[in-house]
Amino acid sequence: MLKLAGEFIEGQLADHIARLDAHTYNIFEKLAVNSYYSSLLAAGLYTDAGYTLTADTLYAVPFPVSRALTIDRLGARIKTAAAAGKKIRFGIYNDGANLDAGSLLLDAGEVAADSGGLKVITINQQLPRGLYWLACISDGTPDLYYSGSALSILGNATLIRYNNALKYVSQSYGSLPDPFPASPSEDYKLLILGVRIKSLD
Repeated sequence: MLKLAGEFIEGQLADHIARLDAHTYNIFEKLAVNSYYSSLLAAGLYTDAGYTLTADTLYAVPFPVSRALTIDRLGARIKTAAAAGKKIRFGIYNDGANLDAGSLLLDAGEVAADSGGLKVITINQQLPRGLYWLACISDGTPDLYYSGSALSILGNATLIRYNNALKYVSQSYGSLPDPFPASPSEDYKLLILGVRIKSLD
């Protein structure tokens, strides 16, 4: 039997509307509470080489948030110990123009960087859906883990070989600047900075 456009047999149109449609389903909205997440652009692996931070350099990695959520931890894992007395400061930036970090959303404070392992700061930060930048800066040279493979959104301004995955700029160690400094450099290695999800809002 010939059907009109949009007409389905036995209420199938209503069924189709009521069910979550695979055409619009966003897998990145499925997140686990009380779990740590690095950027959702990172692959599920890291390299053993480590990414050695340069002292007095501010780094930022894109962190897309696919649904409103609240985070209660922010930090990274140090692969090897840095010099005694050195620290890492963490924060979050809002997205700015042309895929650069913009205004400062949160300066979370600092942790000791003189030993390896997980270094996190307790926070309570709501993040509406959008793009954010996780940031860190150190007065030493600790090695952080980084992803050896990543889905990057930054592109590359000079060549067609690889996409870049983080931004960095020279900055004296201390409170995070607001906004993120202009004209940052880029690197293809995606630092594993991460958050822990407290709740899905």
